Amino acid sequence: MAKIIFTARYVKNISKGQMKNYVKYIATRPNAERYAQPISDEVSTLQREWIAKELKKFPKLKEECVAEYQAYKENPSCQTAEDLIHKIAEVQIYHGNDMKNYVGYLAKRPRAEFTEQGHALWNDRDEKIDLRKVQREAAEYPGRIWNFVVSLKREDAQRLGYDHAKVWRNLVTQKSLAMAKEMRIKPENLVWYGAFHNEGHHPHIHIMCYSKDPKEGYLTKKGIENLRSAFAHEIFHDEFYHLYGQKDEMRKWIREECRNLLERSLSLEHKENPYAQALLFTLAKNLQTAKHKKVYVRLAKENKLLVDEIVSEISKDEKIDSLYQSWLDLKDEVISFYDGKGYARHSFSEEPEFRNIKNLVLKTALEISNMQMENQHQKQNQIQNEIIRNHLIRLLKEVSNIVVEDYEKQDAVIQTVDRKLRQKIQEKKEAHGMKMG
Repeated sequence: MAKIIFTARYVKNISKGQMKNYVKYIATRPNAERYAQPISDEVSTLQREWIAKELKKFPKLKEECVAEYQAYKENPSCQTAEDLIHKIAEVQIYHGNDMKNYVGYLAKRPRAEFTEQGHALWNDRDEKIDLRKVQREAAEYPGRIWNFVVSLKREDAQRLGYDHAKVWRNLVTQKSLAMAKEMRIKPENLVWYGAFHNEGHHPHIHIMCYSKDPKEGYLTKKGIENLRSAFAHEIFHDEFYHLYGQKDEMRKWIREECRNLLERSLSLEHKENPYAQALLFTLAKNLQTAKHKKVYVRLAKENKLLVDEIVSEISKDEKIDSLYQSWLDLKDEVISFYDGKGYARHSFSEEPEFRNIKNLVLKTALEISNMQMENQHQKQNQIQNEIIRNHLIRLLKEVSNIVVEDYEKQDAVIQTVDRKLRQKIQEKKEAHGMKMG
């Protein structure tokens, strides 16, 4: 069961009499402000019959009063019966059911103790609160009036100091801006009143709130969850601080392990997960022609699926899986403070708090893509250099051939000239009567 129970309901268009009774109920009901042990611990016949009658008439009350009903079933006593009866009354007010029998029971119940004002209402102002005026304003209000109930277990209330009205008043005053925000009400228009009911097993407060402007005031399911979380985080601040510290540390370890695994995937020598490695290289190749490739949310669908599959494969690593399961256990413990259902678990690739792992995968794929493109560029350069070298060799050969041919021609010319010159010299010598030796 959750450590804190937070319920939110609204009333609208109910009779003025019902609204006045509701305001009076939370302001003057028994056990308002102070807790006292009952004289007898046994469930009375009147209590047992009243509870059985109401639960038979309205079976859904077991769900709407789950904490009190469970406590009554596990430990039937005068006190748990009273807690359940009061909770049933609160729920029935919202549904506009007949409260005649319950009011009759309440009127006979002793030990109601109030403040000097004669009631238990308080707000963020120090001025005296006129109960009748509050009743009248609430009864005549045309819009929605919201009621929040914040309930703790007795042991937690005593341990944390939430067993008297003053600390609750400070808490609600502190959270009034959050209430206004989630209810879509301007802070200056928010009207609220609180009352502390020091029940035996589940001390709790009622917060009645509405806007000065009847057109304002709308609360979503998400808004209720946010308020439940806000009150829980403030009341159990120390426990949350410790848990979040552990959870954050675990998340860092998981991210670091994922980074190490991806870095090892860059090398073809490592074969820890060949399938993941093959997917990574396929993604890298796809990114070479992708328009948007640096952020996961802007990837093409095909590449997103590749990233998701890679993250899914990474999560199969024994160490990463062990760390993730420990992280989920801590998340469960955090959620259990205000939600008895626990955390809705996701696979590692679908967990919102680990979305950054997808960008980490993308970053690694981009590194591989850059390496592939660089290798391709180097190969292209090698091919171009080879072509240039071949052309140069061919050119040199052609130049060499030209030079050789030119030399041979020149040599032939020289030999021809030389032969003619010797012939002329011979002729001149013969003309002068000289004999050749």
